[in-house]
Amino acid sequence: MNLSYFYIIDIYLFKQIIKPYIIGVAIITVIMLSNFLFQLTDLIILKNIPVLRVIEVLLYQLPDIIVQTFPMAVLFAIMTGLGKLSRQNEFTALRMGGISVYRLIVPLIVFGLLISGFTFFLNEQVVPWSNHKANNIIRGSILSETAPNIRENVFFEGPQNRLFYVNEYKKEENILKDIIIYNTDSNSDFPQIITAKEGVIDNKKWVLNNGYIHDYDNDGYLNVESQFGKMEIEIAEDVKNFFGEQRTPSEMSREELKKEIDLFQDSGINVDSLLIEYHLKLAMAFTPLIFVLVGAPLSLVNKESRAMNIILIIITIFAYYLILSLSRSFAKNGMINPLLAAWIPNVFFTIIGIILLIFQDKWQNFVVNTLPNIFR
Repeated sequence: MNLSYFYIIDIYLFKQIIKPYIIGVAIITVIMLSNFLFQLTDLIILKNIPVLRVIEVLLYQLPDIIVQTFPMAVLFAIMTGLGKLSRQNEFTALRMGGISVYRLIVPLIVFGLLISGFTFFLNEQVVPWSNHKANNIIRGSILSETAPNIRENVFFEGPQNRLFYVNEYKKEENILKDIIIYNTDSNSDFPQIITAKEGVIDNKKWVLNNGYIHDYDNDGYLNVESQFGKMEIEIAEDVKNFFGEQRTPSEMSREELKKEIDLFQDSGINVDSLLIEYHLKLAMAFTPLIFVLVGAPLSLVNKESRAMNIILIIITIFAYYLILSLSRSFAKNGMINPLLAAWIPNVFFTIIGIILLIFQDKWQNFVVNTLPNIFR
């Protein structure tokens, strides 16, 4: 077969999945937007936030929501497009023409790679910025007149050019856990680092207990380490600025998050919860490609029922995100390595996809080459 023949087939397969992919993105986006809007109704009813302000939040959240739909839309497109070819026996005809299963999924893999690359780009360049804008509106809408609304795993800049990080916050008791403060106004080229395992919020102050102060020389070596029993930190000189500078991992790119992790690791604080978020930013970008590998052979399993394809889509998505949730939880609790935890779902489903592809190739060879000889 010449190259033009394969090119025509590739274009034909691509056309079969692009339309259901766009439909899938649109439908899932509307569903997720509706769910997010339902969560924001409290701001409208209880906080008397203007409706236009809530719409602004929705618009800023849109990039993140759309990116989250990509993997599910890819699986829907693959199962729908190839399922149609399978039901109409077009796939069998292509196999009888001498085209292997592996060659047929090449354009689908290219499609998955393109979506994965676009996902990574949006997650690095657009989503952190838009999430920060949306969260700042929410933070600004629920500002109190006293202490700010502290959240876990949040980075923010406070008064006097200090960088703050809190690993855990118990709101009922106003207790902070695993606190790190970087004072960039120190005389050295390196920041002064203040750490404390625990602290409490007292009006506009943080009271840290039994912590350490690390001072470094201009070469980055530890110069002085001193211990304190109690330290008071003024934190709410400018509450609005405080809220504007808060950043969660979802509001940071991989590069930004890695800088914070490197700083915090030097202070001796466990950063597993941050490392899993860092590695997931890359691993999750490959989910569309993984779903191509799994969805392509699954779409050929069932020829008769479209409902069965929908069931397979739901089962696959549920299983993937269940494994992801479990591995993420294990990593945050120090039970497994964060890098391993981030990639476990991808590795597992890649293996499943390869096994299914091998099975489908052997089965199709049997159908095309062996069955006709048996019934002669």
